[in-house]
This record gives sequence, structure tokens and C-alpha cells, in this order.
Amino acid sequence: MRPILFVNGAVLAIISLPLLLIELLNDGADLPFLKAFALILFVGMGLILASRGGQITFTHKQIFILTASIWISLTSAAALPFWMWGMTLADSVFEATSGITTTGATTLTGLDFLPHSILMWRAFLQWLGGIGIVVTAIAMLPFLGIGGMQLFRTESSEASEKELPSAAKLASTTLWVYVALTVLCTVAYLFGGMTVFDAVAHSLTTVATGGFSTHDASIGYFESAYISWVCIVFMFLGSIPFLWYIRAIRARQFDSEQIRVFVLALLSITFVLVFWLVSQKEMALGDAVLKASFSVVSIMTTSGFAISDYTAWGGFSAVLFFFLIFSGGCTGSTTGGIKFMRFIVSIKIIRQIIRRQIYPNGVSSEKYEGKKISDGVFVGVASFVFVFIVSFAVFAFILMALGLDFETSISGSAAAIANVGPGIGDIIGPSGNFSTLGPAAKWVLSLEMILGRLEIFTLLIFLTPRFWRT
Repeated sequence: MRPILFVNGAVLAIISLPLLLIELLNDGADLPFLKAFALILFVGMGLILASRGGQITFTHKQIFILTASIWISLTSAAALPFWMWGMTLADSVFEATSGITTTGATTLTGLDFLPHSILMWRAFLQWLGGIGIVVTAIAMLPFLGIGGMQLFRTESSEASEKELPSAAKLASTTLWVYVALTVLCTVAYLFGGMTVFDAVAHSLTTVATGGFSTHDASIGYFESAYISWVCIVFMFLGSIPFLWYIRAIRARQFDSEQIRVFVLALLSITFVLVFWLVSQKEMALGDAVLKASFSVVSIMTTSGFAISDYTAWGGFSAVLFFFLIFSGGCTGSTTGGIKFMRFIVSIKIIRQIIRRQIYPNGVSSEKYEGKKISDGVFVGVASFVFVFIVSFAVFAFILMALGLDFETSISGSAAAIANVGPGIGDIIGPSGNFSTLGPAAKWVLSLEMILGRLEIFTLLIFLTPRFWRT
């Protein structure tokens, strides 16, 4: 456990510094934040000192344990300021988990009147979760003499090619792209009339496709078409694979099958929704285009921002957005959900099965991004989609057993495992939040959010006896 404790200590020590900076730069809960900073730093430095000495190396098993332990320690540290500020333990853990996993579900009300330090801490947690603890780990582990790409694969089931010479270079380049997008988003929001505080907070959560806002009415608070379109653009940019940005900058390679399908799906679904709003709800074309575009992009990128309550548009829109909750953006981006790479591969699996039924003696293969899809990838994608759906159903049944109604249970489970944020209905829909749910439901949803963010298998592997015997 020594190397695992050392890295966890380093992560806690690092995360304490932004907490102090946020408190110094914003008005708010001074004493709770200072106490949390001191305690997190003390625990982090204690773990570092207690586990120092000798060369740090990791086995394959320890890499998985490290991944899970970092999420647990970071979520605990992130919840501490909320708890010391006066929130219940269940609410504090739920809020911190929602932030770190970029889910965007919240138990807080009256956001317009909360201390700025609390609101900025929520925004920072989503920004940190958006780029992923993985980047911190990739950058830090090579410094400790550890192969960072191993940890990268435990958080992302996409076995991407190594685009850069080293894991540390990959991490630093990805971080620079992420920071650049955040700065551009902040500037764009400032031009729209946001205050500096609102612009910074919303840029952190927009690029992270997180959805936390500083106002109860979310982006709708600003009543600005310009701000809404800025949000649409940067939610979309956050849902693009960061490796694509690196390829585009370094090698001028812009083609991507996943991005093409994702854009086509966005445009097609938006067109259908606009047509339906204009023809069936008699909404003005301009309003329909803005509201449909914003809502579709927000849900498909798992951001969860809102400028209107799409569930109030009728049964068609409610069902449509329920299924969109599962979609997600592209693999290797800040989004949650199943993600479009898996949809593409799943369709090709079905196509290949049909082809083999028609031509049993024929030889055929499918390609993704110009490369042949191996049988291992087929099995991996099919397994993930199956386990994802089963996990969603199991958690939905648990929520119903805890007393939640069918609509809240189903949509709450979907929103948590896909890291979207708002569900469907009056309670947890775009115009509501999760504050009225019981403590047990909040603990269950917190676990589901982490499960979804780690793409299920990283945590499920701990349930296998063979993992602990090896």
C-alpha cells in the first residue's frame, strides 16, 4: 500500500491549494474553507511522509486500486468544505461526487444567494473532473518512475494509440488544450455581458461539460441568445476527443469517423426537434432553433445546462431526451454516457452478424477510423453496453425500492450513470434538483455517478475473487 498511499497523499496536498486560492479570491465561507484546507493538506502531507522512501513501482493490481482510491480520497476531500459549511454528510458527498464526475446534479437551492467561494469550488471540481484525474496521474506517475499509460487505460476503456512520445507529454499537451479552451470560453462569456465571476465559473463547467451554474435558472438566467450559443459551442468543443485536437495541431489530421457521426446525430436530432416544436407547439422558428439546439447539445454532451424545461414540451420531447441521456459525446473527451465510438462499433457488429448470416462462408471485416476492428474490440464494446444497461436497471430498481416514483427512479439512474445531471419530471428535471431525495437515495446515486465516470469495469473488477487472488 505504500506507493498507493504516497500518490493519494500527493493528490490531496495538490488539491488543497486551489481550495485556499478560491477562498482568498472569493467572498464566502471563510472558516469552513480554511479548516478544510488545513485538514486536507495535513492528511496529504502525512500520507506522503509516512510512505516515502525507496523507489515507487506499481503492479497491475495496484494500478486499479490506485485509480479507485484516488476517486474515493478526492471525493472525500471535495466534500469536506461543503460539510464544514453546514450541509449534511449525504448532501456534501453527493455534491462533491456530482462535481468530480462532471454530472451536474445538485442538492443546493438558492444558488443566486450562496457564497461565491462555495459556487466557485463546485465549478472547479467539475473542471478538475472534466480533464480527469487521469491527466494529473499521467503527468505525475512518470515523475515517480511509473508507466502512466496503464492508469490511463483503467479510466478509459478506449485503447487509444499513443499519440505522443510519452505519457507525460500527452498529459501536458492535453492540459494545455483544455486550459486554452477554458480561457477562450471565459473571454466569450465576458463579451456577452457576464461578470468576471460568472464568466470564470461557467467556463470551468462548460468546457468540462459539467453543468453546474451560479444561478438556479442555469444559463437561462442571463436571457441572452449570444451567451446560449457560446455555451452550445464550447459544450460541443468539450465533447470532442482531446487526442483529435493534438493530431490537428501537430499533424494537421482533421478526419474522424466518430466526430462525423456525432455531428450528424446532433444536427439530425436537432432538426427533428425544431420541426416538431414549430409544427406541433407553434413555437417561433428562431426560439425553436435556439432552444432545441441548446437542449440537444446539453444532454448529448452530458452537460446538463438549461435555458428551458424541455420536459414541459410534451411526451415526445420527454421520451426523446430520456434516450439522449445515454448517448454521451466522443471517447477521450470530458463527456460521460455510452459515447459514440461504441454506438458506431455496435452498429458494425450488427452489420457483420447479418452479413455472416447471409454469406456464411464469406470473409468480411469491419473498420473503425480506417483500421480493422478486432474481435476483442467487438467483445469489449458489446460487454460494456450490456453491463451499462444492466447497471442502469439495477440502480433504478434500488431507487424504486427506496420509495422513489417510477419516473424519478428511471431518469435519476440514467442521469447518474451517464453523468448528465438533470433527469425527467418535476422533481429532478431541468426545473428541479435532487434536494428532496432521501439520504439513502443520494448515497446510491453518488456510487452510481462514480461507477459511470470510471466506465463500470474499473470498479466491477474489485468484485471478482480472481483479482484479489492474483
